[in-house]
Amino acid sequence: MKGYFTHEEYENEKFIGLDLLEEKIRDVSFFNCTFERCSFLYADLSLSSFDNCLFKHSNISLTKFQGTHFFDVQFKGCKLLGTDWGSLRGLFKAEFTDCILDSAVFPKRNLQYFSFIRSTFNGASFIDTNLAHAVFDDCDLGGALFDRAILTEADLSTAFNYSIDVSKNTITKAKFSLPEAIILLQNFNIQLI
Repeated sequence: MKGYFTHEEYENEKFIGLDLLEEKIRDVSFFNCTFERCSFLYADLSLSSFDNCLFKHSNISLTKFQGTHFFDVQFKGCKLLGTDWGSLRGLFKAEFTDCILDSAVFPKRNLQYFSFIRSTFNGASFIDTNLAHAVFDDCDLGGALFDRAILTEADLSTAFNYSIDVSKNTITKAKFSLPEAIILLQNFNIQLI
């Protein structure tokens, strides 16, 4: 389906079941659009913008977002494997529910107040990421790397499988729950009895 998006702007559109494998969809603006059961696997969405859009049950893995802008976007039941969120022009106000964000990287991203619900982040990377007030509700953070991340007042009380070095990250007033929070003591060379 080469050249599916031929206009520069789309508004109030609903796209269902599109297979955009390796498509180049560059410099296109989407406002108030829904993408349902679409595949953007290896697609190039560089320099595009998505405002007030919804992605449902779509595969957005290994997609290029160089210079792309997201504002007030919802991802529900999506695969976002290996996505490099650091190449975006802007990621403002997004919500992820029932998503797979394994091996995704969020370098130097401002994700304050973002909401992640029932999502997995196995092997994801949060380096120099601002996650202040972010919520990880029932999220699997197995193997996720937190390095110089700001987790001030973040809520990880229902998150699990995380390993956060408190000497390398800011966790002031962050919420954790037992027994998972015991892992926060791993780098202090102490014995728990």
